[in-house]
Amino acid sequence: MRCLAPSVTAACGLSLAGALAFLSAAAAQDEPITLADDPFEVTDPHATPPGEAAYSIVGSYERAATGRVRSTWGAETELSYGVAPNLDVRIGQTGAYGNLDVRRRLGTASTEVGGDGSEQTRAALGGTTRLGALYQLTDESISMPIVGLLGRVRSLYGPGGTAYETEATALFGKTLVGGARPLGVSLNVGTVYRFDPAPGERTTRYLVNASAGQALARDTALVVTYAREQQEKAQPDYSLVQVGVRHRLRDQRAILGVAIGFGLNRNTPQFQFALAVQWELGASN
Repeated sequence: MRCLAPSVTAACGLSLAGALAFLSAAAAQDEPITLADDPFEVTDPHATPPGEAAYSIVGSYERAATGRVRSTWGAETELSYGVAPNLDVRIGQTGAYGNLDVRRRLGTASTEVGGDGSEQTRAALGGTTRLGALYQLTDESISMPIVGLLGRVRSLYGPGGTAYETEATALFGKTLVGGARPLGVSLNVGTVYRFDPAPGERTTRYLVNASAGQALARDTALVVTYAREQQEKAQPDYSLVQVGVRHRLRDQRAILGVAIGFGLNRNTPQFQFALAVQWELGASN
């Protein structure tokens, strides 16, 4: 199953009722669960097929290691639609309430530019609206991974004001072991450019996210992920290890995911809990 992976968001005006209507007509899949994707931190390099759509909802809770404000609740939605062979367009929305400085990588304008997120004194609300496209460069072969390019423009908002960014990310996915219980790996390498940065903010940042997935059964996979993203000046990089389980509902063309993550420094949440639901919409039988 080819599913998009949102990187963590409130409803963006997309109708869940309409999505469920698509699901009722979808047929079951017989192939093993695809491992070159991850519903939380890694983006799948597969483009959504022409005339089909993929929709995802992710909810998360994070706990900061220190500070007066330690809890952050987040939600994310994303919809992709195939407009041509190997090309889809994507629209998404994220939202969060709590310690936005520690959760900087969610995509919000921080409360204290360049400051220590652990010192945030009150909970705040922020989020991101994003629009982009994914182009799939290659199909997977015995010797070569599947490769895709993802580009986005983002409007970020929060207590620190509104900011605008662009993102360009190279996506790689490879099935190392085939069969009924495949083993697969994914890698995202990208850069983010911020227009008109405030004092203390970087103009450019990098991100590197990698995951490995092992099918436990035809419809269930264990996924281990490492996510790293450069932060503002004088702040340690966001660095998170995450372990999750994904289960496919074949009769509904849906995947359910649950994951728990652990931060590796004080600029990363002490722990994270996330739930995800992904659907294929309008897929042919």
